[in-house]
Amino acid sequence: MNEEIATYYDEFAPHYVPGWRSVQYYGPLVADFLLRAVTPECRVLDVGCGPGQLTSQLAEDVEVVGCDVSPQMLAGAREARPGGRYELHDLHDPVPADWGRFDVVLAVGCLEFCRDLDATLGHLAAVCAPGARVLVGAVEDRALGPGASTREFSAEGLPGVAMHAYDATAQLAAVTASGLAPYGYRYVPAWRHEEYGYVVHYGLWELRRDR
Repeated sequence: MNEEIATYYDEFAPHYVPGWRSVQYYGPLVADFLLRAVTPECRVLDVGCGPGQLTSQLAEDVEVVGCDVSPQMLAGAREARPGGRYELHDLHDPVPADWGRFDVVLAVGCLEFCRDLDATLGHLAAVCAPGARVLVGAVEDRALGPGASTREFSAEGLPGVAMHAYDATAQLAAVTASGLAPYGYRYVPAWRHEEYGYVVHYGLWELRRDR
């Protein structure tokens, strides 16, 4: 776990939701996916869940498990959805087997810090139930050239911490390696990076674990 990232988001937690609402564009895209993918009594894994803003309003019969590196973000998620389960977990590590299998997996708004997309998607695929539906958003910076690349996430708040970007070919290779099947890809504006004055874009993938 990167302690700098955990500390940054712990300190930011009380202000995260209002700030997130003011700079993000991906919330409606995630809401649309969840509307189509979530079914009664299914199990949802929310990776990098933050304070649970993406999944807190799902129906009560849906079992939500969220994970994050920030204890304070997890505390916010528990407050927003007391019936959920929220665990301290780094997305670079395998998902513990005792969490079970999931029908829906969400990893959007967290892969900025993913330094190994192949491994992380493989970890998610390993806990997908047959027929599971998955939504992931990987940073795609077309100005940085092919393959995987990095740029500083924040000189002010997280100096020395990289934001990891992957071109579409690298993203597809990671999807293929994971064993998940691609059902849709879009290049979309994700959030506005106010410190550097540009909009971060995602390669937004809808994936499935074939039955």
